[in-house]
Amino acid sequence: MATKATVLLIDDEEPLLEVLGAALTDSGYFCLRASNAASALRILDRTPEIDVIVSDIRMPGMDGIELLRNVRNRYGDRTWLQVIFITGHATLEKSIEALRLNAVDFLYKPVRRQHLLEAVGRACEKGAAQRHLSEGHERLARLIEEVQKLSDVLGSFNSSLPGHGKTPAAPVEDNLLETRPTEELDTQRLLELLRTRDIKTRYFSDRLFADPAWHMVLDLMENHLLDRNVSVSSLYLASGVAPATASRRLDEMEQAGLVGRWLDPTDKRRQFVRLTENAIGLVNSYLVALEQQLVR
Repeated sequence: MATKATVLLIDDEEPLLEVLGAALTDSGYFCLRASNAASALRILDRTPEIDVIVSDIRMPGMDGIELLRNVRNRYGDRTWLQVIFITGHATLEKSIEALRLNAVDFLYKPVRRQHLLEAVGRACEKGAAQRHLSEGHERLARLIEEVQKLSDVLGSFNSSLPGHGKTPAAPVEDNLLETRPTEELDTQRLLELLRTRDIKTRYFSDRLFADPAWHMVLDLMENHLLDRNVSVSSLYLASGVAPATASRRLDEMEQAGLVGRWLDPTDKRRQFVRLTENAIGLVNSYLVALEQQLVR
């Protein structure tokens, strides 16, 4: 791991806390310590960046199982948070309850240093994967929300044009943006508008337009008008961001129904990408609305 995780150690045995804490710190982890469950919850309240909890099950007052139950109830949004239990008194009942609450591992006393580091390493990998998945879902939700906002704006443009009544935009989730242009523009004019991309900031301030997804959409629209195929790699270049970031945005656009991909029939290692019909209609409507604004 390039950046080590933050680990919260919980045990009522101070000597064990010292030994385990030293092992984790020496391996590059940022280690926090608590001698009881109540203290651990206070630390969790003020330290949302904690990645892994390593806790004894048997402690005075609130035991480890009850602590984990509180953690899941109070910090349900921290889907990446992983819990490892240390025990010298495992019972089948407690083991089942711990697994039900998504504990990821058990360490048995006396705890060996290597076993501790291996368990924490596995928990960190699982937490990082979960965090990445959660962030992907959040980005997709934002993208859908931003596209819906664009649809709403286009609807307001359409309603202001002569002969057009106000019609609410269809939800993205139902059928991605059935908005269609209010008049036809020739291909040359559409290309001119696409190449004057900075003009859009006069009318829209939504984050979508600062996102690489928007640059990729416009690049795909330009190539659609020119009847040119676009490879995934060239689209990444057009996005202006790192390939890994562009790849995530393209995945989100595909999930949102904005783009489709297919394999190059002459080279199966290469993929092409294009806008869906709904996305083409959306961008076409945007350009028509932009034309209407520019000529007023």
